Amino acid sequence: MVKEQPGLDEAKLIRECQRGQAEAGVELVDRYWKRVFAFAYRLTLNRADAEDIAQETFLRAFSKLSEFNPEGQFKAWLLRIATNLFLDTQKSPRQKDVSKGDMTEREKEQISVETKAENKEIVAALQDVIGTLSNEQRTVILLRAVEHMEYHEIAGILGIKEATVRWHMYEGRRILWQKLSKKFDLEALGNE
Repeated sequence: MVKEQPGLDEAKLIRECQRGQAEAGVELVDRYWKRVFAFAYRLTLNRADAEDIAQETFLRAFSKLSEFNPEGQFKAWLLRIATNLFLDTQKSPRQKDVSKGDMTEREKEQISVETKAENKEIVAALQDVIGTLSNEQRTVILLRAVEHMEYHEIAGILGIKEATVRWHMYEGRRILWQKLSKKFDLEALGNE
């Protein structure tokens, strides 16, 4: 029984889930739900869309779990699925308006803690600016900065060359710096 073994490693949980043990699937969702939701939220900047992407991520993952190698990186696989779902929604004709008003105070605090930003004004401005980046730039920056993934891992998730990942990172950072420096007069601070 899975619940009697709290220290189960990920590969064992995946194998048990592949054999049809529902408890193992519940444990995998418990381990990764917050991370997948937080990642989806950072991509969409919308709670409802993030919940939809997180739910669909796990549905797709479990429907294809028989094809997954238990020794592989499950987190990276989940984030690849979430990324693809996000990019698919951006291609659809019914793109939703970004609404920051639907974010609860608890989620704002969680994002602030995760990004270790102490100044709420900077966090809000950063979220606004990240929302203006292209989907590719935003995804690369979030996978690198928040999920701490290597460039080759991001390239694998997005199905693009590592050089392209580095280019999106460079351009995204350049845009972030440019827009934030105007908003907070960072260049003046650097000259003091």
